[in-house]
Amino acid sequence: MSLIRLAYASEATFNEKPVEQGVEPNVARILMTSRKNNAKTQIVGGLYYGDGCFFQYLEGEEEAVKELYERIAADDRHRTVTTLVEEPLSARTFSNWSMKYVPLSSDVQNFLDRHGMKSFQPLNFTRPLCEEMIQLIRDSSEQGRVVNHSELASSRKAASSGTSGIGIGLVVAGVAIVGALIYAATML
Repeated sequence: MSLIRLAYASEATFNEKPVEQGVEPNVARILMTSRKNNAKTQIVGGLYYGDGCFFQYLEGEEEAVKELYERIAADDRHRTVTTLVEEPLSARTFSNWSMKYVPLSSDVQNFLDRHGMKSFQPLNFTRPLCEEMIQLIRDSSEQGRVVNHSELASSRKAASSGTSGIGIGLVVAGVAIVGALIYAATML
């Protein structure tokens, strides 16, 4: 019985639906099935979905991981399924997650920004980017710094148009202070 780790990327074939409770509904169905099945085969790992792409990291017994990966590759919700990392593992590094889902988080946004990526495109990841993403998923399971999908989309639009959320906040705060001073002056 030998352990392996495997990371892959793929593109989603489904049309995204509005996010419900932090998870795209098609992804939620994948997660429910994964959690049930992976617990039975003692596969652990994490999944990130963003910008129409999946990045998934798996650890477990070699035969079980390879069987799961074959099912994923044949699943019509995925296309361009590409192995990014596959190698023996001496001990599990992911514990207690039959399948950890990492919602859009500040950590993922920082990862994209740090590497000059405008969107999540794991099919283009180099080995170091894969390792960094795996570590991000592992750490996320412990820290869980989550942001709202809608807020991120808005912030991306605002950043691309040159409008800063901080700048807007400062203007609003300034107007509020001036209003308060005027009101206070009328009270004297």
